[in-house]
Amino acid sequence: MLINRKYTLYPSKLDRWAIRLNRLNTKYTLYPSKLDRWAIRLNRHEKVIKLIPIYLVLVMAVASITSTFFVGHLNDSERTARKTISEGGGTVSFHTKVSLTKSVAGMPQSTQSTPTAPISPLASPNVDSVDIVSAKPNWTHLPLYDDPANEAMQYYESEPSTENANLIERMGQVPVAEWFGDWDTDIQSAVNDYVSAAATANAVPVLVIYNIPYRDCGGNSTGGAANASAYVQWVQQVSTAINNRVAVIILEPDALASAECLSPADQQSRYEAMGQAVTILKSDPNLALYIDAGTPVWQSVSTMAQRLEAANITDADGFSLNVSYFIPTSQNQAYGDELSKLVGNKHYVIDTSRNGGDQEVTGIVCNPLSASLGALPTVNTGDPLNDALLWIKIPWESDGPCNGGPEPGDVFWSYAIQLAENAGW
Repeated sequence: MLINRKYTLYPSKLDRWAIRLNRLNTKYTLYPSKLDRWAIRLNRHEKVIKLIPIYLVLVMAVASITSTFFVGHLNDSERTARKTISEGGGTVSFHTKVSLTKSVAGMPQSTQSTPTAPISPLASPNVDSVDIVSAKPNWTHLPLYDDPANEAMQYYESEPSTENANLIERMGQVPVAEWFGDWDTDIQSAVNDYVSAAATANAVPVLVIYNIPYRDCGGNSTGGAANASAYVQWVQQVSTAINNRVAVIILEPDALASAECLSPADQQSRYEAMGQAVTILKSDPNLALYIDAGTPVWQSVSTMAQRLEAANITDADGFSLNVSYFIPTSQNQAYGDELSKLVGNKHYVIDTSRNGGDQEVTGIVCNPLSASLGALPTVNTGDPLNDALLWIKIPWESDGPCNGGPEPGDVFWSYAIQLAENAGW
């Protein structure tokens, strides 16, 4: 019994070798050979390779979402920046024909990029419904035309050593509007030449149409077309000369603001003639037209809204303010925003050529000694309804024979220099 238990507890040598072999077999089952291990690795790589297309799709999706977010963020930032620039910063946001990439002498450099081709001023940029009111016309994305042969540049080139001639030179390098009226014996050729020069420079010309019958109600700038019919024919020649090219029109400064000087019949004739002018000029899809609405101290917004409606503001792009006047920009914007509400949220432009400083003026003023040059032309107005600040009045031209000035439209260099000095130039 004891012997049997011993051999049961302690197996023979043969049994022990069998146990060892069994352990070796188990070891090689747990730890495969190199060949087996390479097979396992290849199998894993094959699975990874199959997942690569999925990884690529995921990466492209993330990149697309990220790009959309940052582009939208940049567009929002740009809109915000345009609304927060101060009105008095003096930044030139338009390139001139003289130089499309560098600042004019002594002036801040433009921050506006130069486009490669003209854009229709009426086509609004792609914006969401919230931004429709604040969208500015596409002409504001183009450089304004500055005539390199204007009178200021001619004066400087002929008298470069004259005291303060550098101030006249700087004025000549700022884009200003060109006025057209009954003094142009061949209106079609005059307009065509000016618009053609601007088109060659890939820039936007600003033209002032100033030929309404009974112009200026017998004041310093009296004149105009003989009657409403002659006026409409004259406007048709202007439209023919522009010939569907990009341009900005300021229509008849003071014509609506001073309409009470006319009889009721003549007032109605004026409104109808201006309405026809709007229809004719707006047949050009590349033309932006602003009907002049006087100044904030001339007519109430309700009165001016009625007169703009009578002159076909519905078909125009907007209205202009402060032409040849001196009211500060902030006051013009407050008036313009209120007036816009009454005429279908139309946009407006402001003449800042001589509204520098904080002047308090009312009524008719002529070459006032306190005036100074205002903010340089810019689309960075800080107001979504205010398309641009422009130099519509030519600052080196006289208002009339007052304060030592010559006839209206004649050069008045000493006064121009005074305007620049008052502005701190």
